[in-house]
Amino acid sequence: MLQKLSFRAKTLIFAVALGTLPVIGCGAIVYTFASKNIYKSEVKSEEAIAANVSSKINRFMFERTGDVQTLSNLPILTNPKVKEIVSTQDRQKILDNYIKIYQVYDSIAAFDLNGDLLVQSSGALLSNHKDRVYFQQVIQTGQVVISNPELSKSSGKMVIHLAAPIKEFGTGKTIGVVRSRMPIEVFSNLLKEFDNTGIEWHLVENPSGQFFAAIEANQVGRDAKSDYSVFAQMQSTNKITSEIDVDKLDGVKKLVTYAPLPQMAGMPELDWSVIVAKDTKEAFAVLTQLLWIILLSTGVTALASSGIAFVIADRSIKLIGGVVNAIASSVTEIVTTMEQQERSITQQATSVNETTTTMDELGASTRQAAEQAEASSQGTQQALTLAEDGSKVVHQTVQGMSTLKEQVRAIAEQIMHLSEQTGQIAGISELVGDIANQTNMLALNAAVEAARAGEQGKGFGVVASEIRKLADESKKSAQKINSLVTEIQAAMNSTVMVTDEGTKKTEESIALARGTAETFISVADAINNVFLNSQQISLSSKQQAIGVQQVVAAMNALNLGARETATGINQVKVSTQQLQEAAQQLRAMV
Repeated sequence: MLQKLSFRAKTLIFAVALGTLPVIGCGAIVYTFASKNIYKSEVKSEEAIAANVSSKINRFMFERTGDVQTLSNLPILTNPKVKEIVSTQDRQKILDNYIKIYQVYDSIAAFDLNGDLLVQSSGALLSNHKDRVYFQQVIQTGQVVISNPELSKSSGKMVIHLAAPIKEFGTGKTIGVVRSRMPIEVFSNLLKEFDNTGIEWHLVENPSGQFFAAIEANQVGRDAKSDYSVFAQMQSTNKITSEIDVDKLDGVKKLVTYAPLPQMAGMPELDWSVIVAKDTKEAFAVLTQLLWIILLSTGVTALASSGIAFVIADRSIKLIGGVVNAIASSVTEIVTTMEQQERSITQQATSVNETTTTMDELGASTRQAAEQAEASSQGTQQALTLAEDGSKVVHQTVQGMSTLKEQVRAIAEQIMHLSEQTGQIAGISELVGDIANQTNMLALNAAVEAARAGEQGKGFGVVASEIRKLADESKKSAQKINSLVTEIQAAMNSTVMVTDEGTKKTEESIALARGTAETFISVADAINNVFLNSQQISLSSKQQAIGVQQVVAAMNALNLGARETATGINQVKVSTQQLQEAAQQLRAMV
């Protein structure tokens, strides 16, 4: 589907996605980390509340333990003499006074070992308590006993009994049991601070697993396992732990925290535990608010960034469109230029044909030169005839010229030797030229290395060393050249001497040659004509050779240039066509 969309649409979609997706991703990451932290914080907060409730219950019951111990040590109960002095009515007033002081009990009473009533606070007259479980536990253990929450047989209310042995003053003998009765409602007053906070607290009697006190009265007596399916699992850990569970009583999902009551020295062990629960909507209200804040801020940011990205992308597309149009126009102009160059190449081909015609004309000139050379041959034949007439005269000079011939031969040998040495000089001079070229190249490399290295001129040192070596070779070659020049000078001196001798012999031969002078005047004239003709032919031939070489070089260069130009034009033409196609496609996409 995306392939059917235009380049403009794809670009705008990409720009919007580029502006939106990072914002959404950042929002998701922030919410994920924040939700984890908020969850952990709320769990820790509720666990701290559960631990506080557990500690508060523990301290409260520890104080109640102290209360019943204080009552068990009252002189009106332990000292027989005091009992005889203080009337039953006064003793009742004392117990009533303690009830007012503590404000947590609704009854205080003392019984003898048979369970018969000795004295009680104001209220309905109590019957024998020998059958009470807590009474029997005190008689058996002689320790303070705190009963499990139970329904009172006397008041018909859910209460907790605290009982302690009464020991006779002076003997320490157990003579009775004192007990205080505490309604469970006192826990509501104790934990009144949690009213209207959204925190639901429950006190659980572990053996039965029932709530014996709760912030909501209708939950008292309910089974904790029935209301919270995670209770058994949390209870098995015997430590403070939290889980999210649905309260079966109202069907609301809550954050539930379990906290056992720790054992405290100096008081009976309480097999109780605390459950604290809070509606997850209320517990994680901050998380919900954070989610809305992130969603709103992400949405606003995404819209803003998308708008900005849309505007920027739209401007970029327009700019690209302008560039594409410019490219298309340029390609059209390039195509026109290529066509003009093709016409120029055609004109060059015509020029080459004309040059070929010129070469044909040059061939005709060469044939004329050949004819002139034939005429020169005929003149040479005439000179040969005259030379035969003078040969007799020349014969007379042969003997004198023989000596001269030997001297001239010596001169020729010296000159040949000089020529060889001159060749060596030429070779050495060429070597010196090569060395000079290498020296220049090394000097250039040294400059490049120095520029690269900056202050560290290691490469320059190496190149400089090579330059010095080449300089040494140049010096040796120069010395060899000097040596050869000295030899050449000596040879030339010898040649001069030989030439002097030859001159003397030549003077002797002049007399003999005078007789031949007249004969050879005609020969000289004929030879002079031949020379002039030959010189003309030679000059024409040289000019033709030079002209032909120049034309050949020009033709080669022209052909090479034409081939290269044709190849380049072909490549440019192909590239231009491809560029034109790409520009058309890009224009269609934009």
